[in-house]
Amino acid sequence: MGKKKSKKAKKQKLKPAVIFRVYKTFGRHYKKYWKIITASIICLFITIGIVVLVPWPLKIIIDYIVLKEALPPMLQFLQPVLETNPMQLLIFMAVSIVLLALLEAIFSYMNKFWISSTGDRMNADIRERVFAHLQRLSLSFHESSKSGDIIYSMTSDVPKLKEIMISFPQDFISKTGTFLGTVIVMLTLDWRLGLIAVSVIPVLSLCTWFFGKKMNQAMKVARKKEGEVASIINENVSAMALVQAYGREESERNRFDQKNQASLRFKLKSLFYSKTYGRVSDFVIILTTASILYYGGIYALQAAILPGTLVVFVAYLREIYGIVNGFSAMFLRLATSQVAAEKLVELVETDMVVEDQKGAVALETVRGDIEFKNVSFYYKQGQPVLEDLNFKVTAGETVALIGHSGAGKSTLISLLMRFYDPQEGSILIDGEDIRKYTLKSLRDQITILLQDAQLFQMTVHKNIAFGKRGAIKDDVLQAARKAEAYDFISEMPKGFDTKMTEGGGNLSGGQRQRINIARAIIRDKPIVILDEPNTGLDARSEAKVNEAIDHLAEGKTTFIIAHRFSSIASADKILLLDGGKAAYLGTHDELIKNSPEYREYYELQFGKQLVANGNGKTPTERVPQNEASG
Repeated sequence: MGKKKSKKAKKQKLKPAVIFRVYKTFGRHYKKYWKIITASIICLFITIGIVVLVPWPLKIIIDYIVLKEALPPMLQFLQPVLETNPMQLLIFMAVSIVLLALLEAIFSYMNKFWISSTGDRMNADIRERVFAHLQRLSLSFHESSKSGDIIYSMTSDVPKLKEIMISFPQDFISKTGTFLGTVIVMLTLDWRLGLIAVSVIPVLSLCTWFFGKKMNQAMKVARKKEGEVASIINENVSAMALVQAYGREESERNRFDQKNQASLRFKLKSLFYSKTYGRVSDFVIILTTASILYYGGIYALQAAILPGTLVVFVAYLREIYGIVNGFSAMFLRLATSQVAAEKLVELVETDMVVEDQKGAVALETVRGDIEFKNVSFYYKQGQPVLEDLNFKVTAGETVALIGHSGAGKSTLISLLMRFYDPQEGSILIDGEDIRKYTLKSLRDQITILLQDAQLFQMTVHKNIAFGKRGAIKDDVLQAARKAEAYDFISEMPKGFDTKMTEGGGNLSGGQRQRINIARAIIRDKPIVILDEPNTGLDARSEAKVNEAIDHLAEGKTTFIIAHRFSSIASADKILLLDGGKAAYLGTHDELIKNSPEYREYYELQFGKQLVANGNGKTPTERVPQNEASG
């Protein structure tokens, strides 16, 4: 228990370091707006000066116009007016109250509008920066992260940065400047009443520390629970068809309710500490105000101070305790925002990135010779997915990748695309390690067709053109025809200008896949990767799409991840992966003859057994023994 408490205390002490990390990470975004920030700060200091001056016309009216007390040295310039025309001075003081209020409103408006709009612009810049960073992070990061947490960071955490980057510095300067100015004037007017006024500050600071710590702890847990809620929503919406088909609406609602209620509990806990602090601080301030009024009244009756001074003190008391209360609320908001900001800093500082090596060059011309040389890769230490993998593919060959689930087929493709880098060995294109080339130029030489047809909420035309920068209309139409997609697209309400709903929900699975194929066809690169390209197609469309894919792959190095032997058997080579190693590499006939595992794949798919003839195993249906003897 002692260690646990010590750890928590240490974590609490590191809060300033977290704020410093935020400024260090995101501080560069100030540079773009330094002029408007400077102008805003100038307006802020003018506002502070006006606030300190606001009560003084009241003191002049009460003490020197009404009670006719002698003017102090600093106000001697008013003496001629006071002697000749006190009514004129009274009018001037009344007007000055209005003028001061008007000037405060003008400069305060300029300050707050400029600084707040700058905060919104900076938030937009930071959101763009975080989004761009997400594009660079490796697949291992995205596969290990909850999509709900990422979405919550982008939508809810980024706006909270404004509190730390803009609101906190603005409020801190405003409140500190006003507080110091007011306290100095109060101590100058009467040091005894001034000391009573500031004596409450340590008590309020202690309350702020205690309740702020409790609130911060509750908000951290609430933030975590809110991310879990977002993840459940994302999962549920994505799998709604499965949930309804299996009749799991009730269990899903219960699962959501549990997480939602857990989040609510900690939010209410944080709210409890926040509101309790407010009431405690209000009570302390009321006690102090009563004390000042009591002692100030005694001093005024004893003629130790002028009545106007007491009026100024009361006005300053409202200001100073409003500032102290504002300090507390400001730090509580900072504690809340710190939780979100810390998450963003960790996200931006995440270095799970496959990056260009120093001196990387552009890959411009590709023949298509590919070699995996002693390649080993693991997601977790000690659990290899690929181990000492060696094979070569000659330019223009088609290679089918087969193996049990988890054998490493998709990982092999991810390594070729440099979504990951192998821990050992190297991958060569035309005899050169792919790490020698920039990521962008490497991937620009590869066309990949994923099994899951990912469509964007854009028009059909833009979804197809997504595969090729600068694609023109004729390119899109030709690709659609080759993919057997032209006819059904033309029949849509707006044809190629029809906008896709989320995930392409307004199309059938086969239609989505054909648009996906059209997007791959339009790319036309020397290396082609096909992941179950015929999924979701009927027999007629499959035949025509196979023709288009054959045309696309002609003369190109092609990898096919497939389970249908119609795609596998026609490949120039078949690579059978087993346990992360190349168990067999050869043609269909060679593997039928030499690989028991490959024969098992064939028999399982066709429901036939292979029998031996003079030259090895052939796909001949075994005749049951009783029928043969009959």
